[in-house]
Amino acid sequence: MTILQLSLLLFISGGLIHNAAAAAPADSFFSTTSDADKQPFTTWLLTDNASLYDHTTFLSTTADPTKGMATFWKITDDTFHVAFATMATGWAAFGIAEAGGMFGADVVSFTTANPTVLVDGYILDDRQVRVDTSQDWTLISSVVEDGWIIVEATRKLDTGDTQDNTLKNDKELWGAPSRIIAAWGDTESMSYHGDNRSSSSVRLFADPSSSSSESEALLDMLEKHSDGYFDVVNDAFEIPAQETKYKYLCKSSDELKEQFGGDKTDITMIGATPIITEKTRQFVHHFIVMAVPSCNTQLGGGENAFKREQIYGWAPGEHGMILPDNVGFPMFDSEFNQAILIEIHYNNPKRISGMEDSSGVRFHYTSTKREYDAAILQVGDPMLGLYGVAINDGLTRHEFTCGGTCSSLFLDEPVTVLSEKLHMHKTGTRMVNEVFRGGEVFHTAKVEVFDFDQQGGFQPQQDAYQLQAGDSFRTTCYYKDGTVFKTGSQEEMCIGFMLYYPAKKFAGFPFVCPYPGRFPCAEEYVSTDLSDYEGLGREFGTPGKIQLSNDTLFSFPQPPVTNIEPPSPSNSNTDEKMPTSAHVTSTQATENPTSTSNAGQATDNPTSKAESAKVHCLFVIALSSAAFHTYKTATMHQQILETRRKLNRPHFSTFSSLRAELGETEMEIAFQTWQMIVL
Repeated sequence: MTILQLSLLLFISGGLIHNAAAAAPADSFFSTTSDADKQPFTTWLLTDNASLYDHTTFLSTTADPTKGMATFWKITDDTFHVAFATMATGWAAFGIAEAGGMFGADVVSFTTANPTVLVDGYILDDRQVRVDTSQDWTLISSVVEDGWIIVEATRKLDTGDTQDNTLKNDKELWGAPSRIIAAWGDTESMSYHGDNRSSSSVRLFADPSSSSSESEALLDMLEKHSDGYFDVVNDAFEIPAQETKYKYLCKSSDELKEQFGGDKTDITMIGATPIITEKTRQFVHHFIVMAVPSCNTQLGGGENAFKREQIYGWAPGEHGMILPDNVGFPMFDSEFNQAILIEIHYNNPKRISGMEDSSGVRFHYTSTKREYDAAILQVGDPMLGLYGVAINDGLTRHEFTCGGTCSSLFLDEPVTVLSEKLHMHKTGTRMVNEVFRGGEVFHTAKVEVFDFDQQGGFQPQQDAYQLQAGDSFRTTCYYKDGTVFKTGSQEEMCIGFMLYYPAKKFAGFPFVCPYPGRFPCAEEYVSTDLSDYEGLGREFGTPGKIQLSNDTLFSFPQPPVTNIEPPSPSNSNTDEKMPTSAHVTSTQATENPTSTSNAGQATDNPTSKAESAKVHCLFVIALSSAAFHTYKTATMHQQILETRRKLNRPHFSTFSSLRAELGETEMEIAFQTWQMIVL
């Protein structure tokens, strides 16, 4: 995942900025361009302009790595200073991208026809570059000479403008980097760029004495802090000529020990990096890496799903992960993690045959146990409980709510969330993961304009925060002309991944809240048809309704998305597309598209006495079953009733109180018994 520390070691030698990690001076950019043709850029470097900046990177094109845009930047107080240089005669644009592509990007453009003006713009998911209502960039200087454009500009880190992306501190290496994009051309005004485009992930706030390439910085840090690595990769697996294929690759600790030394009985994973076969990169959709008891562990749902604990995940656009120096994933130290299972999803829509793949994961480890064990909490629909449920046409909202009973059972102390990943597929357009505390939103992670082709698992930029017992979750996915909930890339998912520490389990089960789930970690689900784009609830792009008018700078050649009309009554019958299960609610949005049933509202307190009684009775059944086996039926029943009377509070507090009064052993027996009854 993209949780890498990036920075650049800069120094001035002969007036040129160098990247010490890569030993590449800035004058080596545009390496196939002759000295004569590169003279305007070289002159700009030698006149001490470059020395004003702390960092530099070369945004190369995919078609030709020697062509692209040289970018320089520094941050002082609340201001972002940037310079960008490229070979073009007409225009150049630089952007702060949400996911790494143009969707959700905040861009500034310069044209040689109007060299004293910068235009502040933004892009949603209809490929139109629109002019911001507030122009927040300041042009410092520009050079237009002999086929070169060189621009220097400044902007506030946080402009307070909803049509700008805020530049957030990305220094912590386990957090998300900043994503920047560039495009340029020779036409008089901004037009389709063709191959003249580039993008990169960087650490804008990195120390000037650090490294610049995202992947290089990650590998440098892993090499510095790890004792070694081992690989779990495919052995020339032939990708089937079918649209979707899930391949399960498993290695036991005995098979892997020869890679890290047979005398080691357990190790701690501190990071992981993807190994992708370049020839088959286009087919590799994602990895999910799990620790399992053995390679004989059965797949599927039910109890087996809780025997697989996720420790890593990868999707296109991500370079790997590294954990803080006091956190790690223990490996091979218990009966539950004696093997590594990798689920590899291949996407082959053209059904191409004869492609062999050797992709996999490199695990970086230390022999020294770290202070805290890491874990990944999954919310939304991680076990695909909605498998086969159709998504209505038009814009739709799908909410999964996990009540406070779940966190109260698992959390006997606060835990720290380091990062989050938001996962949807092709028709996803926006996603939000919220934490509620005391009935109020405590934390929000979101992607305003989801772009699956850039980041199938989007990692928001955010600070670490703590979860507490009683916290509840609401995971909301928005789709545009959706398809059906299934496993393929052309189908849909809605999963939130929360990397946290210290790891928490109960009765051997990991902290997870799936739909439809099992009491007490059972989610509620509600879907809503939206009548227009305002129902998406986007903050980025505009404070009001999007106007497709003369504020458009340029529309890219692919057809823009048209306004979606509200579904007609004849098409609003959900019986054909939604199951009749009581777990699912479908609501037709009218004048207020955000209005749904109460099932979609995440609250800590149940609003119904009947619901509270139901929850309590279910747990009584579990405890009664456990008590039968321990010959303490009457005593435990009495304890439950007395605890209930003492609390006289919402049911989510019952679990922590019962744990204190009944003890861990009997609570675990109760939970295990309940699992056997329900599963």
